[in-house]
Amino acid sequence: AVGSEGLLTTSGLGSCLGIVISDPKSGISGLVHPMLPSRGDEKSRPPERFVDSGTALLVEELLAAGADESALRAKITGGAAVVDFGTEEESIGDRNVTKARETLASRGIEIVGEEVGGDCGRTIHVEAETGTVTVRRTDGVETEL
Repeated sequence: AVGSEGLLTTSGLGSCLGIVISDPKSGISGLVHPMLPSRGDEKSRPPERFVDSGTALLVEELLAAGADESALRAKITGGAAVVDFGTEEESIGDRNVTKARETLASRGIEIVGEEVGGDCGRTIHVEAETGTVTVRRTDGVETEL
């Protein structure tokens, strides 16, 4: 979702992410809710389901809406380990956060806020005009980014 007014919202963030990218100068923000780190050769599913391709699509839509690429800033939420599989492997949430940091850095987009990890689900609300993100966790904690 991309907009310049109102609220952009997503809920049910467990291991998946809420990636918010905004241009504070133009007052345009966007939100994508990817579930897995990388699309790779998986072309049968929508690009929004993956951190790498979903982020690329969101940037394209922001630019089409009038955002200035050099002014884009990001905030990321989610990436929780909501299910413990009892392994030493990095959780899907951790892998999603790592991929988001890599993807945003490769595009020159600074991460100016994050609320990631832990074991709680999240809901986020984004004020489209300002890019302000309110994170509500399932444990009752609320944070503004």
